[in-house]
Amino acid sequence: MYETAFNYVYGNSLLHRLDPRTKLGAVMCLSILVFREESFAGMGLLIAFFLLLTGISGVRLSFLLRSVRPLLFFMFFIFCFQLFATKGTPIVPLPVLTPTYEGLRLGTLLSLRFGLLLLYAALLTASTLPNQITNGIERLLRPLPLRYLGVTSFDLATMMSLSIRFLPSFLENAATIRAAQLARGLDLRHDLRRGTTAIAVPLIRRSILLAEEVTEAMESRCYQGQCRTSLHELRMQKLEWSALLVLGAFFLLLIKI
Repeated sequence: MYETAFNYVYGNSLLHRLDPRTKLGAVMCLSILVFREESFAGMGLLIAFFLLLTGISGVRLSFLLRSVRPLLFFMFFIFCFQLFATKGTPIVPLPVLTPTYEGLRLGTLLSLRFGLLLLYAALLTASTLPNQITNGIERLLRPLPLRYLGVTSFDLATMMSLSIRFLPSFLENAATIRAAQLARGLDLRHDLRRGTTAIAVPLIRRSILLAEEVTEAMESRCYQGQCRTSLHELRMQKLEWSALLVLGAFFLLLIKI
């Protein structure tokens, strides 16, 4: 079976068995740590923690790294922009754009932050079924007074779950269309504008058709976004509380560094 990034990987590991609310809360806490961390030592601990979680989950590291590969150009752009736009001590004096040591440090930190956010999100989707993510988001949002805004926690959870669910399909369709256009003689190196249009137009059309099919399928099953029951009700067990305790200790450790 062809595997794409941000897809679920079947398994029975400790991470797979955790309550989805625990994993969603952990990703939010880790995202906060990634954004606030300013030292390479702290970023090293976050990378080590990610590798530990990856080993526990049993998911191949190469599979998770695919989530970063489509955005490598964007990360490289962030790095180069900070390298040449940040004022400081010049690395090599140049007449136009001068790279600085401060820009090198800031660009590396920003690239690591962006990559770690993607990797933690990929680990979440790889160890959690889409319907479990929906249930977890719904239970976390249920106490909020969203009905006054004209929406329900079920609507938001369904939209988030569909977005996560169809991201691998979007990436796979993009790769398929690109391969088909290259087989027809498209040369992206000589005419980038025409090549981008040749890939983007059929990709958008296919995405809209897929969205319409999903809408019709949900309407035919009388989906209304109201309160729904679940076959497996979410309950916090000792395993979840232990995981939250470990996460809290790691959170305090990074804050004090």
